[in-house]
Amino acid sequence: MTMPGKGRHARHGTGAAPSRWIPVTLVAALVTALAITAVVYMYAAPVEHGAAPPSPTVPGDQATPRSCVPTSDLVPPCGAWWGMHVPPDAERGLVDDVTAMEEQIGRRLDIVISYHDMSEGDAGRFFRDDESKIATDRIMFLGWESSIWEGNVDIPWHAIARGELDRVIDAQAERVKEYGRPVLIGFDGEKDREESGQTAEEYIAAYKRIVDRFRLAGADNALWVWGVTGYYPFRDRWKPYYPGDDYVDWISFDPYNFATCRGAKWQDFEETVRPTYEWFQENGFSHKPLMLAEYGTESHASDPSAKGEWFRDIPAVMREMPNLKAIIQWNNTDADECDFTLTGPGVLQAFSDVGKDPYFRQPLP
Repeated sequence: MTMPGKGRHARHGTGAAPSRWIPVTLVAALVTALAITAVVYMYAAPVEHGAAPPSPTVPGDQATPRSCVPTSDLVPPCGAWWGMHVPPDAERGLVDDVTAMEEQIGRRLDIVISYHDMSEGDAGRFFRDDESKIATDRIMFLGWESSIWEGNVDIPWHAIARGELDRVIDAQAERVKEYGRPVLIGFDGEKDREESGQTAEEYIAAYKRIVDRFRLAGADNALWVWGVTGYYPFRDRWKPYYPGDDYVDWISFDPYNFATCRGAKWQDFEETVRPTYEWFQENGFSHKPLMLAEYGTESHASDPSAKGEWFRDIPAVMREMPNLKAIIQWNNTDADECDFTLTGPGVLQAFSDVGKDPYFRQPLP
């Protein structure tokens, strides 16, 4: 501020201010500096020790939830779980296989899926191969099949419904109860491709028998995953197999971009997943969390980079499908030698990069 009648005479053609105005200039500078400091402090004040951390930023357009802690059904409010089926190696074992893969992709998996038959041997027993050790800091998903792999024996659903497998079921229930932590269990996924003459009613009766036996044993930490192929032309088959909301915690489907393997049209991730996702949202299942219990892509016939780009599309697409809460890559080949492994130019790097997206970095329970 200048003195009245003096401001316009501050300079006298010498390039220097009169000496009597120097203190006023310093005061003005100090006032300005203090004001700037106050503004900076107001916007960048450090968080006090012991204070609650700021709410996490949620990717996408949804409002930020107050908490990103998973629900009791293991549903992550702020994003989705990032998982994989790691094919077991007989010599190394599941723990070494999983940790070796995690070293390659540069992060810990959220979910690991492992498959079991209904025998009373090692192939059937839950938490074999140190599965419980894997689940210490990951979510374990146990896929349970109505068969005995040795001898290729199929177990009819009506036999399970009549109680003929109760001893096997009860033993598994006790193991899950003793384990104590939440665990995902899926019984006979992809039953909609059934061609053995069994009925949807028989499947539902077997499914309910299993869940009821677990509940009777007090194994309430079992979370039940009901799954279908997700093959869109089969959509009219899905509802008849649904055992009811009281028996289902998660719904799963298994979309694949078969491409060169079966002479199919190339589909990007969104084209592979969205039709079935939308069907579940529009047909009375939007209140249940969805997961891809298996998913993957083959290579492109003429574009070696396409497989890597297929994975890079995932975060943006997932943000547009907010009820899809977990995706589990099937890192294997199928019976027709379709190759869904993370091989090819840039594929492993693409998968690794996508797995580090904030949408897939949710706090484990």
